[in-house]
Amino acid sequence: MKLALKVSDNDAGRVLKRVLRDRLCLSTAMLRSAKYGGSILLNGESVFVTAEVHSGDLIEVYLPEEAADYPAEEGPVSVIWEDEHFMALDKPAGIITHPTHSRIGGTLANYALFHSLAHGGVGCHAVNRLDRDTSGVILFAKSSYAKSITTGLDYEKLYLALVYGSPENDCGSVDLPIKRANESDMRRITAPDGAPSLTHYEVLARYEGFSLLRLRLETGRTHQIRVHMSAIGHPLLGDRLYCSEASDAVSQTLGVPHQLLHAESLRFIHPLSGAEILLQSHPNWPQISF
Repeated sequence: MKLALKVSDNDAGRVLKRVLRDRLCLSTAMLRSAKYGGSILLNGESVFVTAEVHSGDLIEVYLPEEAADYPAEEGPVSVIWEDEHFMALDKPAGIITHPTHSRIGGTLANYALFHSLAHGGVGCHAVNRLDRDTSGVILFAKSSYAKSITTGLDYEKLYLALVYGSPENDCGSVDLPIKRANESDMRRITAPDGAPSLTHYEVLARYEGFSLLRLRLETGRTHQIRVHMSAIGHPLLGDRLYCSEASDAVSQTLGVPHQLLHAESLRFIHPLSGAEILLQSHPNWPQISF
């Protein structure tokens, strides 16, 4: 892919490498990739990254993009927001985010790759991932370069969930380490020797037999919300993996087909423009009205 930048008065007299790092967020690895797999041009001429730049100079960087190891497939995507480098989709429940060894097609990433290639992208890389039965905001980078500049970004992620029962307090936190139950099991458990995990929650509404919660993650462990809510006695409705007998009974009574967990919003600072990006989605849950 091609990146272009016109040197400003503020950057005049600086070393090219520093300008590329500060203005285009190019890491050492990306600079190396451009040097050996692409090219770096200054006013149309190939140069070393130690060259001095001047006001008005045109910098062009050509970065190689490895072909995806899965096919692009035309399929339904709901675009929340998109720019040259990123796109946010509204993921429905029931679809896998990314291909696996046993399933190479029919995933959201297959559809996202098709959309990316059709709208100026050169690839597709998931920045955050959601479980198959979790719906809501998911962010994709439209190139390896775009994915690389998300490293180290701080994200504020908010989720909505319908949980069994009614938490005693209107808000609270669950600070319990999480680990795999065993190496061959996808199930996670809380345990003292697990990875530190912290979830904050707020009760938005209470219903007969269940409650609506908004949750914010301080850490991003696999199944974190599901494990933590189950650990405090309030499993997610529809969660077959972490349910209790009582929560499963309520889920069946309400006709819940899958876990009711929704990625409501994702907030971050755009690594190139510096603008605050707020991406939002609302769940489609027939059990309640918003």
